[in-house]
Amino acid sequence: MSNLKSRLIRLSAACALICIQMAAHAASLQGPPAAASAASQAVSSAAAQLLAARPVVGDDPGAVRDTLATGRIHTKSPTLTERLRDLIPARQMPRDLDLAKVGLDRQLVFVVPVSYGVLYRSQTHSLRIDADLADEDAPGVILLKKSITGPSGRGLVVAAEAKVKGYVQQIDLVELKAGESSKTKVRAHLSLSPDAFAKVDGDFAIALMCDLTPPYLNERREHSDPTDDEPTDITTRTSVLYTEVRAVWLISPQTGTVLSKNLHLSN
Repeated sequence: MSNLKSRLIRLSAACALICIQMAAHAASLQGPPAAASAASQAVSSAAAQLLAARPVVGDDPGAVRDTLATGRIHTKSPTLTERLRDLIPARQMPRDLDLAKVGLDRQLVFVVPVSYGVLYRSQTHSLRIDADLADEDAPGVILLKKSITGPSGRGLVVAAEAKVKGYVQQIDLVELKAGESSKTKVRAHLSLSPDAFAKVDGDFAIALMCDLTPPYLNERREHSDPTDDEPTDITTRTSVLYTEVRAVWLISPQTGTVLSKNLHLSN
């Protein structure tokens, strides 16, 4: 009896091992579709939030930058450490930053308006996109935000009078670096009916769905004293967000219409 019982135990163990191996093999065969499905679900979740508001604005790149820079979601007055950190000309975030602690362990959606590079042909109902999302002064990165505060003294004062008369500017740039590449252009052809084009009314934007990747953030500050050619005291803060772009959509921000989900970045 003991021999029979022993043989039954060994047989059961062998059957269990075979089942495990078959399950592992099936999982390996279904891996890529499962991963694609998970990615699709993540994009769908981000898209649902993206299209919830009108107009569609996506994530605030300045708020994402500030959260990474301070390590806090809600920032009131800066601490002494933060003020001292801001004096450093260039810096990178640690590669082991815990994104979950600052609420950034999720897919981000940045909306970049497209003011040129879109051509519609009503005869063929075709829309052509040939747009570069980079700043003309910074090839290889996508410009997410550019704000300028303060007046320019060009044509109004000479260099020696600029600061005295208050011609002081602060330029804030937030840029996006897409993976290891320097792809910033969007090129595509798609069909669009005249009625759909009329509803959009020239309101186009590119929605970039991204995940933050190390080193997450790089910042530098540059200052230029007034000159006779540019009689303005200018301080420029340039922040670069490092991401992996998961999807590129063409949308109409005012209506929330998704015109294409099949775009991609190119050189």
